[in-house]
Amino acid sequence: MAGPGFWGLPAGLLLLLLLLAPWALAEGPLVFVAVVFRHGDRAPLASYPTDPHKEATTALWPRGLGQLTGEGVRQQLELGRFLRGRYEDFLSPEYRREEVYVRSTDFDRTLESAQANLAGLFPEAAPGRSEAAWRPIPVHTVPVTEDKLLRFPMRSCPRYHELLREATEAAEYQTALEGWTDFLTRLENYTGLSLVGEPLRRAWKVLDTLMCQQAHGLPLPSWASPNVLRTLAQISALDIGAHVGPPRAAEKAQLTGGILLDAILGNFSRVQRLGLPLKMVMYSAHDSTLLALQGALGLYDGHTPPYAACLGFEFRRRLGDPDEDAGNVTISLFYRNDSTGLPLPLSLPGCPGPCPLGRFRQLTAPARPPAHGVPCHGSREPATPAATVVPLLAGAVAVLAALSMGLGLLAWRPSCLRAWGGPV
Repeated sequence: MAGPGFWGLPAGLLLLLLLLAPWALAEGPLVFVAVVFRHGDRAPLASYPTDPHKEATTALWPRGLGQLTGEGVRQQLELGRFLRGRYEDFLSPEYRREEVYVRSTDFDRTLESAQANLAGLFPEAAPGRSEAAWRPIPVHTVPVTEDKLLRFPMRSCPRYHELLREATEAAEYQTALEGWTDFLTRLENYTGLSLVGEPLRRAWKVLDTLMCQQAHGLPLPSWASPNVLRTLAQISALDIGAHVGPPRAAEKAQLTGGILLDAILGNFSRVQRLGLPLKMVMYSAHDSTLLALQGALGLYDGHTPPYAACLGFEFRRRLGDPDEDAGNVTISLFYRNDSTGLPLPLSLPGCPGPCPLGRFRQLTAPARPPAHGVPCHGSREPATPAATVVPLLAGAVAVLAALSMGLGLLAWRPSCLRAWGGPV
C-alpha cells in the first residue's frame, strides 16, 4: 500500500496530480470552436439494374433518393444536444447571430441536418415548442457550382487529375485492383452494372445502396453476403486513399481539405484580430468533406465517417501565460463517430495533446493553400490567373462585421470546385 505524501495525500494520488499538472495548466478557457459534421441517415443515392427493391423506390423512400430520413433527423437532434452539453458554459442559452454561424452545402440532406442539429443545440428551435415560442435559426449556403469551401475538385481541376492518376497508377494500387478483378466481374453479373475498368466509385455506390437498405430492414439479395460487403468496403477504402493519401498527399490536400482547414484557422485569426463576438462556426457537409479534412490533418484511418460524424476544433487560451498574442492559444481536436460513447480526442501528428496554435499552423502549412492560391492547371498547361477573393463567412458575419462594427469582409482563398464524384 502506498504511504502518505505531501498534504496528507496518498503518494499514488499525489503522483497522479503532479503528472496531470502540466495538462491542467495548458487547458484554459475556450475562445473559439469550429465543428464539421456529416449529414444524418439518408436514402440511397441510386439503385442498380437488378436491385430487387427498385420498383418499390417511391414507397420505400417517399421523400426521394438521397434525402434525409427520420432516423437522420434523430441523429442530428442528438448531435445538437451533445454540442449543447459540451458548450453549455461557452454559448449563450439562446441563439445569437453574432455568436454562431452555420454553413451548409446546397443539398436538402445537409440543410435539413443543420436545422435538426440546431434544434438540438438551441431550445427555441427544438421540436414541440409552441408556435409563439418557436424560433427558426438561419443556415447559410451557396449554389453547388459556387461552393469552394465544402466541395472539392475533380472534374474542373486538371492538376488534381494528375495527382489522382499518379496514385492509381502506383504499383500497390494496381496490385490491389488486380486482386479484385474476379470479384468485380462476378459483381457485374449480379448487379447488371459495368464495374471492371470503371472508376471504383461505381462499386462504392453498390455498397451504399446495400448498406442503406440493410439499415432500414430490407432483405438483401442472396449474393450480398457479409464477405461481399466487407470486400466492397475495402475497395472503397482503396479509392478514398488514392484521393486523400500518398503519393503527394499534401498537394492533394491543398486542393481539397486544406481549403477548409485554412478557412477554420483564418476565421479564428480574424475573430481575434478584429474582436468579433463570433464563438462557433458549424459546417454541415458530407463524408467526402470530412475525409478530405482528415487527409489534410494526416488523420485518415481508412474508415468512412458514419452519418452525423463530427470533427471538432477547440481553440483555448492557456492559463498562466502572460503572452497576449496567438502564441498562448492551443488547438484540441475531437472526433465523434459514435453517439453511444464519448468523442475521441485526436492529436495532430507531431503535436500530441493540446497543440500550440503556432505549431499547429507550422505542421499543417504544407497541406494548406499558399497565399497566392493553388492553381488547378496541369503541369503541361499554362498557369491561370489567381482566383478572386470571396467571402469565407458569407452574409451574416460579413454584414455584422461591416455594418455594426465598421470592419471589412472575412475572406479566404478559393480554389477549384467539386468533390470526387459528388458528395454523399
